[in-house]
Amino acid sequence: MKPTVLIAYALRPKIAHPIPPPPSDPARPMAIVSHAGMGSGPGTASRARPPITKPITMTPMIVRSIPRSLCAILEGTIRRILTIAFGAAVLLLGANAGSARTAFEVVGNDAPAWSPDGSAIAFTSFRNGKGDIYVMRPDGKDQQRLTTSAAHDDLAAWSPDSTRIAFASDRTGQLEIWVMNRDGSDQRQLTFDAARDYAPSWSPDGKRIAFRSDRDNNAEIYSIRTDGSDETRLTNSPTSDNTPRWGADGRIVFVTDRGTGSKTSLWVMNGDGSDQHRLSPQSFFWNETRPALSPDGSHVIFQADRDGPLGNTELYSMALDGSDLRRLTTYPGKDDWPAWSSDGTQVAFARGPSPFANEIYVMNADGSSPHEVTLPKLVGLNFGAIPSPPVAGKSFRLIYDVSEVSGADRVSPTVACTAHLGAKALHERVRTFDDYSGRASCAWLIPKTAKGNLLSVKIAVAGPAGTISRRFSARVR
Repeated sequence: MKPTVLIAYALRPKIAHPIPPPPSDPARPMAIVSHAGMGSGPGTASRARPPITKPITMTPMIVRSIPRSLCAILEGTIRRILTIAFGAAVLLLGANAGSARTAFEVVGNDAPAWSPDGSAIAFTSFRNGKGDIYVMRPDGKDQQRLTTSAAHDDLAAWSPDSTRIAFASDRTGQLEIWVMNRDGSDQRQLTFDAARDYAPSWSPDGKRIAFRSDRDNNAEIYSIRTDGSDETRLTNSPTSDNTPRWGADGRIVFVTDRGTGSKTSLWVMNGDGSDQHRLSPQSFFWNETRPALSPDGSHVIFQADRDGPLGNTELYSMALDGSDLRRLTTYPGKDDWPAWSSDGTQVAFARGPSPFANEIYVMNADGSSPHEVTLPKLVGLNFGAIPSPPVAGKSFRLIYDVSEVSGADRVSPTVACTAHLGAKALHERVRTFDDYSGRASCAWLIPKTAKGNLLSVKIAVAGPAGTISRRFSARVR
């Protein structure tokens, strides 16, 4: 029996507090995912592989990731073992697997930033195996890669005139703040420190960039002139201050765990660091992070895990005085990194199981009409032919296990198959795609007179981002 790929379904989370419900966005089948924790970059922690009690041939393959609370999936006799690597893709070990495309692949898109002129969205993509900054039109078209270093580039932030982009990069061995033109030219380093500097945000006059730094062995918020001079420390707290977001009125909203030492909430301060005060009520039960200020400075959208279940985060909106709290999204996974459009009518955000399997979505500012603007990629997993070689007078099947390695919304790919005995086409008997297991299959009846002839077959599976296919040929016995 061939191994199967299981898909986990998550129930709609319960709302624990009386917040106005978001527009209708029904729960969907949730991808099997890995949890990548805070931030958009790669994580490092991992769990040990369960002991193997039977000798098996193990071939690493890609599957969707898996939620934090789910450690293994068993069905009947264990034929596959899931090894969970937090902040990375999950490796699938297949018993006597036919072939594998690759042992590790991440292609998710994360951390969108909408340009102030409204013409483009910059984002982090992991399609090249590590973070790179890309830019695209708001409808997802015309995607262009801006950074090509061998390092991790992440968390793009636009200048107010939309001509430059600040970002974080570890190309010098440590995360530092860099700046480039919007076409990717003139990339130059802005900060030079042994500690990590990241999460940049431009001042409304374009003269300074705020960022988080881990210098002094503590996360604090600093600002710097765009020429690299006049570094200024804005916060000085014994706990963590991070993710600054400069507003149009010159104030900075930021995230801190002051008061709890573990759970984060939103604070606000002036651009020079003065008048620091809490924006949202203190909680010892949930985190608020990833703030994004509306263009008019009246509201902030942020990510929070206040309504559960464990590992689930949604986007919320709140007036800058702490009133008018509203939940905008309902998705049984992670909604992350909101970014307002310049006219304040739409919000771009990342949705999916982890940064490595997210896609970029756009919704209306009230949470209605969320739609995916980057498309998930299909990868091939297990491939096999039954029987192999084919037998005259018997049924012959091709089986191709496929998976989307990114994307919050699962799609049903289309399957196409062809078969020839020599130059003669065979009539296809069965063509199926099992949406539960991700298995495509095609079947033919091999004529009794075909013994000794060469059978050549092909199976192709098409998804929204392209087509993958496999071929098989053998003499009929």
